[in-house]
Amino acid sequence: QGGPVEILPFLYLGSAYHASRKDMLDALGITALINVSANCPNHFEGHYQYKSIPVEDNHKADISSWFNEAIDFIDSIKNAGGRVFVHCQAGISRSATICLAYLMRTNRVKLDEAFEFVKQRRSIISPNFSFMGQLLQFESQVLAPHCSAEAGSPAMAVLDRSTSTTTVFNFPVSIPVHSTNSALSYLQSPITTSPSC
Repeated sequence: QGGPVEILPFLYLGSAYHASRKDMLDALGITALINVSANCPNHFEGHYQYKSIPVEDNHKADISSWFNEAIDFIDSIKNAGGRVFVHCQAGISRSATICLAYLMRTNRVKLDEAFEFVKQRRSIISPNFSFMGQLLQFESQVLAPHCSAEAGSPAMAVLDRSTSTTTVFNFPVSIPVHSTNSALSYLQSPITTSPSC
């Protein structure tokens, strides 16, 4: 099974098996868990902070209604200096969906880019068809034109001048710059305001 995979320095993704292994969680410095299932137990309630998202992995489940709550929880743990482990039963569909939603909203990137980013780290992710549809709807909300100072902020993509490598998602990771007009294409010329403003 390996271990949980790091999506971001404060965000990890994996399975119920990983969630039952306190040694793994402690080794990674995990301080909180998001349990995206209706039947996986929270094994160590006295040791970690838990957030339960009781969603089934089927085409009728509404996971998108939990996106903002999950994102706020992850941010609160991150801001406190902690680390969050997101899991479901297999670490393939439900928990991956939550991680994708987090990347999409906090970094204002499209689903396909967030998906590729996570898949590079956990190759077996495969949100079910309904969850992918809900993520596409979420994408339209996330990328809707905003007339605010933070829209299109270069804080999402900073050039690390010390190493001349591109930094995406506020930490050093090499991501290819797409030639298409994608959310990451502004890496070549960061903008400070939304094009719609």
